[in-house]
Amino acid sequence: MKISLKWINDFIKTKLSTDELEVGLTDLGLECTKEEIGKSFTNVVLGKVETCKPHPDSDHLSVCEVNIGDEELSTIVCGAPNVKADILVPVAKVGATLDNGSFKIKKAKLRGVKSHGMICSGKELQLNSDHDGILIIDSEKNIGSPIDDVIKTESDTIFEIDLTPNRGDCLSHLGVAREVGILEKQSIQTRSVSITENSESITNLVSINIESDACYRYASRVVKNVEIGPSPNWLVKRLNAIGQKSINNVVDVANYVLHDSGHPMHTFDLDTLVDKTINVRFAEDKEKFTTLDGVKRELRDYHLLICDGQKPIALAGMMGGENSEVTKETTNILIESAYFEPTVVRKGAKKLDLSTEASKRFERDTDIENIIPALDQLASLIQEVAGGEIVGGVIDNYPKQKIENSIAFSLEKCNEFLGTDLSKLDVSEIFNSLDIAYKNTEDEFTCNIPTFRNDLEREVDLFEEVARVFGYNNIPDSLQFSGSYSAFVQDTQILDCKIREYLANRGFHEHYSNSLNSESEVSHFTEIASIPIANPLNREMAFMRNSLFPGMLKAISFNEKRNQKNIQLFEIGAIHQQDDKSETKTSESFNLGLVWFGESQMHWKKTKENVEFFKVKGELESLCNFLNIPKIRFVENTSMGFSYSVEIFSRKTYLGRFGLIHEKQNKNYDIKRDVFACELNLETLRDISQNSKFIFREPVPFPSASRDIALLVDKTISVEKLQRTIKNVGGELLIDSTIFDLYEGNKINSNKKSIAFSLTFQAKDKTLNDSTIDSIMQKILDKLSKEHQSIQR
Repeated sequence: MKISLKWINDFIKTKLSTDELEVGLTDLGLECTKEEIGKSFTNVVLGKVETCKPHPDSDHLSVCEVNIGDEELSTIVCGAPNVKADILVPVAKVGATLDNGSFKIKKAKLRGVKSHGMICSGKELQLNSDHDGILIIDSEKNIGSPIDDVIKTESDTIFEIDLTPNRGDCLSHLGVAREVGILEKQSIQTRSVSITENSESITNLVSINIESDACYRYASRVVKNVEIGPSPNWLVKRLNAIGQKSINNVVDVANYVLHDSGHPMHTFDLDTLVDKTINVRFAEDKEKFTTLDGVKRELRDYHLLICDGQKPIALAGMMGGENSEVTKETTNILIESAYFEPTVVRKGAKKLDLSTEASKRFERDTDIENIIPALDQLASLIQEVAGGEIVGGVIDNYPKQKIENSIAFSLEKCNEFLGTDLSKLDVSEIFNSLDIAYKNTEDEFTCNIPTFRNDLEREVDLFEEVARVFGYNNIPDSLQFSGSYSAFVQDTQILDCKIREYLANRGFHEHYSNSLNSESEVSHFTEIASIPIANPLNREMAFMRNSLFPGMLKAISFNEKRNQKNIQLFEIGAIHQQDDKSETKTSESFNLGLVWFGESQMHWKKTKENVEFFKVKGELESLCNFLNIPKIRFVENTSMGFSYSVEIFSRKTYLGRFGLIHEKQNKNYDIKRDVFACELNLETLRDISQNSKFIFREPVPFPSASRDIALLVDKTISVEKLQRTIKNVGGELLIDSTIFDLYEGNKINSNKKSIAFSLTFQAKDKTLNDSTIDSIMQKILDKLSKEHQSIQR
């Protein structure tokens, strides 16, 4: 949003520099940047049309000889109907620029006649909105003088403000002026509006019926006998300064009041309204309506409409209708000033993908008590710029009164919350600067919130207001703080923090995916029904995600296209699924997702290696060990979306799955190389981790001994079963068992495999002798032979 400093000065004459305002507003929460602006043109001079003759090959062009202070006259072809000899005009010389540099004047040939420059209109110089003819100047300045010496051009500072969604009150110059008043420690000057009414009564001209509780208040005035035309220079300059184009005087003043006070209003051509009646109702499902932009829109039953006696004439809070717009023929105007339920406007605008200056403000809530002042301001300005008579009286239909918000505020709690030592006087001054009325006893305040601050609902909101006005930079650091960051983390999130720290140390990058997926994406990795969004922004975000994989695979695809060859990502996030057993028919769970892609990191001493299954399995075992998840088992199982996959268990508890993403899914996400992915249920990990005791082993001073065995077994026997048997027989003296060789080939039977294990033995209280170890080894071999029919090689 753009804010003009000259406009702000209407409300408060600030003495702060533009740099101080930029920093001060940002510190108050209105993040902003500034831009100094001045004239929108260069190399435009005062010229005199010496002769003006019809173009030999055109009915509407003229060939002018223009004196611009050079030794010779300049020939300029002009199409303006009011060009003639002996007038002073602004002339853009060859090489001049208009519209802030976006348009450059060059030599041209028009219908065979060379033209050396351009005679400008007021609109082309952004001095007014008149584009029907050239600007004729009355001046005593010398011919050839810069036009900005002839016509005073004003400089300004424009602040580009990036607002948070809760600060709808600052979507206007009045709202930002209040914030400047906080910086200046003074009150703003509100506008005084005087209305001169005729003897007629508005109740004889129009009636208003509110049929929906989504419209809290609807007020109107009527201005008769207006004359639609160009806007005056001051109005054009104000709108141009903030990037708004001039349309006509009535539309421009409505736009002006919108940016001035922040309340959107609409003007109807009163004579187009059937029965001179306004009815506020919800649309019929699939009802059609053509808006001002010429688009025919299909509505739903949650779209709020403004109608006359027969038809819709506006989409409430968004845009007027083509059938009631103000045109050059309009003479009588009905002004609408209303308050609509923010959620209704937001939902309707999102469905139609129709974001307007009005909807942006109604969505963020407007000041219901500013309806009449804004209405009077607009009526007065229409009379000023377009003439006419303001009909006597105002129709103010206010069926749904908005309750004044009162909040109890404790100074003691505020200081404890912020870490400050503010006094009652300090807080009183802050509330005064915020226009918050209050009563206080001891350190308790009862605060009445002004109607323009709809974002202040709870005591903690007032704590935030105190903090930002006092200044976050002024809150002292505590030298006595001795806790750790984990003191601020909920117990349920401590495991999440441990996982993040562990994976970051292992070379993973944390990723955040959009929690909304397309219809096809939610069917890639699970058959469980997903949850559709009632009012999606678009088709790509129509469902709540039921897996973390789609978002992470999009990130893999994005990085692969940018020549990233080694990617390890993790994400902690919620997934949602339909669940008929729950009261809401939905279930939410938090998962940990991991993906591995590409080659191992480059090293001068090692060759490149692709990520493979056992590297991933080892990473997961290490993670589970770190989290103290006991008795990890891996069970092969076919899982949707994978070429092959494995389920992970702790004893008999299911933790999650991992495997190689299927080629079909790689094509869906445009990934060329293999991707391994894992998804674990965080809540299950948390429960097991919290209920498992960490076992610490004392350092053993006695030496360990190793033995190797090679076994010939059937291919169908898993290594996990063999290792389980080895560990069970080895008991406490067997401290480690690892595989160091696997052979399958033509030297053994085709249905056999040879597996070699290295076993490490150690006792806590003595040095083991060979006979003890040999005895254990023989028991292990006998058990393996009996249970798995293994043969020692």
